[in-house]
Amino acid sequence: MDFEQKTKTKLGQKNIVVCAQKTRYSLARLALLTTALTAAGVAGRVALQFIPSVEPLTPLAILIGFFIGPAAGFFSGAGGFFASNFLVWGGQGPWTLFQCVGAGLAGMIGGLFGKFFRLDEKIFGKKIFNKELLAIFAATVIGLIFYEIIVTLGTGAFMTLFNPALLLLYAATSIPFSIIHLASSFGFVTAFYEFKDRIKKMKGGKIIEREILGVRVSDGGDSNSGNRIVPYLYSRKTIGDDSGKHDNRLWFKREEQDADG
Repeated sequence: MDFEQKTKTKLGQKNIVVCAQKTRYSLARLALLTTALTAAGVAGRVALQFIPSVEPLTPLAILIGFFIGPAAGFFSGAGGFFASNFLVWGGQGPWTLFQCVGAGLAGMIGGLFGKFFRLDEKIFGKKIFNKELLAIFAATVIGLIFYEIIVTLGTGAFMTLFNPALLLLYAATSIPFSIIHLASSFGFVTAFYEFKDRIKKMKGGKIIEREILGVRVSDGGDSNSGNRIVPYLYSRKTIGDDSGKHDNRLWFKREEQDADG
């Protein structure tokens, strides 16, 4: 096959399309930030363990979910309660499962609010009340309601051996503690919210995604048959400012890599 025919063959195979693949290089940074904040919540729960129903771990998990994401919120709530139960009075037990599920779900609800219900603080250029904080309060109420239902009914069913009368009594006596938990969580959320700019700044920064958008035949020269397929590698670079928001500037770069490795 002469050079002209080889060229036509390469051009004919140039438009083969493959599935897009993405890699986020910021995952390690987000995981480290989530772990550090969760460790602070664990320390706070251990320090306040002798005050009934007052713990900063669940509201912190809700904030982590709101600012970082639902998966981070679930990890913070579930992992934080599992780790802190090694250090608090009462230790591990069947209640640990219900606490982990309840706190993890609360953190996930915070993440859903942060993803879908975050609103601007300004309307027509005029600042009104803080709608972001209002969304966090709403996530706190809903998240803690689910937490209390799961923990109270789950632990109560285990403690009363599914006796309906005792379970209702257990749930009724838990209501004052649930109210204390909700009220104290509002205080923790308000206090932690003051550090939102620092959290957003640590979360922000450079995020790079590499996408394989297509493949083509490499030019192997005379010493190569030219049938090696190499991908088009495009890089998307997004730079975050101090507020944690990202612009959408795009730049593209093509690199050739050997498909054989």
